[in-house]
Amino acid sequence: MGYDQGGNQNNNQWDRWNSSSANSSYYNQPTHNPHGQGFTMASVTCGILSITTCCTGILPLPLGALGILFAVLVYRKGKKLNSACVMGITTSCLGIAVGLMMTIYSFAMLPALLKNEAFRSQFDTLTQQMYGMDFEEFMEEFYGYTISE
Repeated sequence: MGYDQGGNQNNNQWDRWNSSSANSSYYNQPTHNPHGQGFTMASVTCGILSITTCCTGILPLPLGALGILFAVLVYRKGKKLNSACVMGITTSCLGIAVGLMMTIYSFAMLPALLKNEAFRSQFDTLTQQMYGMDFEEFMEEFYGYTISE
C-alpha cells in the first residue's frame, strides 16, 4: 500500500524492481547473469585451445569434446544458441578434425620415416637415452615386434 501526494492511501504500490514500472529508472533495474555464461566461455576457450594444440595430435580430442559438451550444456529447449556457443562448437569440431588428421598422418608416415637413415639414427639415439636400448631392441623386448628393413 502506498500513499499519493495528497496523503491519501493508494493501492498502486510502486515496485522499484519491476522493470516495466513507469517509475523505475535505469539504476533500479535488477541485474542478473545470463544463463550459462560460464559454460559459454568455457566452450569457446576449449575450442580455441583445441585448435592451438592440434599439432600435438592427441590433446585436441579431449579439449574439443569438452568444448562441445559445454556448448550443449548451455542449450535449453526452445532457445537458440548464442553466437559464442556456435563459435565454441565450430572451433572444437575444427580442432578435433585437425587433431585426428595429424594423428592418422603421424602413424601412417612412421614406417616410411623409419626407413630414412637420418631419422632412424636420431630415433635410436632418443630411445637409447630414454630406455637404454635402441628402437629395434625396444620394440622386440616390449612388443615382440621385429622391425625388418
